[in-house]
Amino acid sequence: MRFRTEKIMPPPIVKLIEEARRFIGASEFLNLGQGLPGHIPPTISLQGLQERLTHPSAHLYTPDKGLLELREELALYIRQQLNNYVNPETELMITAGGNNAFAGIALTLFEPGQTVIMPSPFYFNSVMAIRLVGGNVKMIPVDETFQPDPDLIEAAIDDRTRAIFLVSPNNPTGAVYEKERVDKILDLCLENELYLISDETYARMAFEGSMHYSPRSRRDAQNHVITIGSFSKDFGMSGWRIGYITGPEDFMEEYLKVQDTMTICAPTPSQLLALEILKTGLDVIDSEMEGVANLRELAYLRAKEIDQWDLTRTKGTFYLFPKVRGCKDSRKLVLDILRGTKTLVLPGSVFGEAGEGHIRLSIGPLTPEAVDEAFDRLTKYFATNS
Repeated sequence: MRFRTEKIMPPPIVKLIEEARRFIGASEFLNLGQGLPGHIPPTISLQGLQERLTHPSAHLYTPDKGLLELREELALYIRQQLNNYVNPETELMITAGGNNAFAGIALTLFEPGQTVIMPSPFYFNSVMAIRLVGGNVKMIPVDETFQPDPDLIEAAIDDRTRAIFLVSPNNPTGAVYEKERVDKILDLCLENELYLISDETYARMAFEGSMHYSPRSRRDAQNHVITIGSFSKDFGMSGWRIGYITGPEDFMEEYLKVQDTMTICAPTPSQLLALEILKTGLDVIDSEMEGVANLRELAYLRAKEIDQWDLTRTKGTFYLFPKVRGCKDSRKLVLDILRGTKTLVLPGSVFGEAGEGHIRLSIGPLTPEAVDEAFDRLTKYFATNS
């Protein structure tokens, strides 16, 4: 019996972690593979949630769009953080995570055979979602600083193009896209009646004086921009599976059909915790972001010790994406690193052809001591295998 998913690659992180467990003992394993934060939700917010959980409503469905109180509080947060004015009743919906949000967007927007253009390297789950609905992906290489090229994107637009997809700050490269480039891409969407899908999961993780620019903050373009947000990374809620989307009212009306079909609503306790963090925990989140910035400084300092790496320093996220000189098969390299050092990193090839020869390191869940240990192992490995 055949399945329509057979031509879609299996989840690469799941497969690699399964292999990692075969090679190593858990006590010595260092996981720099999965994109996880190293903090949990603020204690004060967890305490507030505990009080809310005693009420019967905490164990029921919420409205499909999410709790109105959460949407109203989130709309204020979006205005303060992203300079976006969002109507919490008609332009904002709570989802069961960022991946769920994008899958819903794909089901709402794309007819079989239609195309989304995305810079490459790319976030692989998004490509999987487009292909699941029968859509196509045009991958456009980024420049040497991992910035998208508006001219290459313009040349890729044709009569099958439905949307352009940007992830900034970017996974896997860490690049924070420049406002001028994003505006040029947004202009292309206006000129060609396309949607710009903006994944802003890492919006608070722009460092070193950089600023995340949210294209929906441009008032003339709000009807062409759909944004994806997540509480997984900055709020330490990856296991709670909660995110959100914002978009024009007519799109959101159609998206609601998908939301009701797939999930009905995001988990109620997760919505309540997100609400508590917005009300009581943002100062703690600011402190956690400072911790991520310090981890980045340490990682980039230690990375200088590895001569075989060509590493572009980017200004966002907790990822490093070095190119390994002479590497033709990053998956083989990653497995060899795993067997030799009991340290998991991801092969750049899972992020598309443009990622081949690179590896991705996620330092988000590590302590400074674990970052040092990881780079001790990696420095020794590459010195031995140069």
